[in-house]
Amino acid sequence: MKIVIIGAGHGGLQAAKELSKNGFEVIVYEKNSPQEVSYDWRDDVEPTVFEKLKITLPDNSRKTSRTSFVAPFSETPFYMEKEENANEWSIKRNAFVLLLVKLAQESGAEIEFNTPVQKLIVEDNEVKGVIVNNKKIFANLVIDSSGIDSVFRKEIAKIFNITENIDDNDVFTVYRAFVKTADGEKLPENHKKKVYLKYLGMPGISWCICEPDGLINILIGRVGEMHEREFKNALLKLKKANPVISDEIVMGGKFGRIPVRYPLTKMVGKGYVTVGDAAFMTIPITGSGISNSLRAGQILAEEIIKNNSVSVETLWKYQVKYYEEIGAEHFFVDYMKRTLLTSDNENIKYIFESGIITEDDLCNFSSGKGLKFTPQELMFKLSKCFKKSHFVMSLISALMKGIKAKNLAMKIPEKYDEEKIKLWQTKVERLFS
Repeated sequence: MKIVIIGAGHGGLQAAKELSKNGFEVIVYEKNSPQEVSYDWRDDVEPTVFEKLKITLPDNSRKTSRTSFVAPFSETPFYMEKEENANEWSIKRNAFVLLLVKLAQESGAEIEFNTPVQKLIVEDNEVKGVIVNNKKIFANLVIDSSGIDSVFRKEIAKIFNITENIDDNDVFTVYRAFVKTADGEKLPENHKKKVYLKYLGMPGISWCICEPDGLINILIGRVGEMHEREFKNALLKLKKANPVISDEIVMGGKFGRIPVRYPLTKMVGKGYVTVGDAAFMTIPITGSGISNSLRAGQILAEEIIKNNSVSVETLWKYQVKYYEEIGAEHFFVDYMKRTLLTSDNENIKYIFESGIITEDDLCNFSSGKGLKFTPQELMFKLSKCFKKSHFVMSLISALMKGIKAKNLAMKIPEKYDEEKIKLWQTKVERLFS
């Protein structure tokens, strides 16, 4: 069986490695060169995924610092992450992708860099392959790992009832740069990783992280479009609040687009399946997606190998398993994210400073795990609610709707039945319309 993978994304490469190792003919087409295949900056990844998938951490990986959270329109952190919660690893994206490429090649996959896929081959409402260099390459399955703005997803959206475009309000527009420490400035002993919630009132996050190698890792991000004037003002304010930031860029200095919404409600069709950002597999509150993409690629490969099939019924089993293990929880996180980002800044500040939402809650929320309280914790939180009763009631309403969205997502049809799937899609997506 021949499998074509579009894009050298994390999930696609993980699937390529596992499928090749088990006798499938796999070829990955990547439009960029090895040097440009991914961003040159660092990202944080939760460590268990490396252990589960038996992937060695790439060189120059290191544990992250404890996070200090800063409320909207404030410069002073209101609490610092506990040592035991600071368990993620900082990895270089490009180096990690090249490691995954090497592992896939060693397993027998063919990787073609500088080779963009032009179009899908679609016949009788089924994807039969791709067009590369004006030549038809037929395959039993095409795995779309081409990212958030996949043109291939758009090609078959109406045929397979897959979401075609992502709404601007579901996109995290982000600027990332690693700069040298400003002359004459010393790195702080505490609060080396400051994350600003709704920085300057923007619906999103920004951060300033002092890395062990002396570089300053900066991010300015917001949901939706970021205007140049808005960006320049945020960067100026971030520099003023953190004098260690210089103008000398070492890595990054680029803008990116990241999906921050619940995953696709339909990821598969005959001869076609999505993975990673093309399927919106990031955590809706932070945009982190490397771990989810890797796990999705593994699940996809396991289902194909176990069933020795790339039928749409087998591909649907992959989506169901992804939802059960990861995706359904993100419906809850997405609903809460939308509520928080549209809430008044003073109310946001209050729920954190009063202890209604604690550091543990925020860590669980930002890692995509949702919120879980003991009866005692719930009683304490309720006792703090009376001062902002109207806002808290709206928050509780959002909490209940978020739980409803998650529970509905968990009711994904177990078997591939187009009519049942359409009905389920309509019910789930209606909650976010």
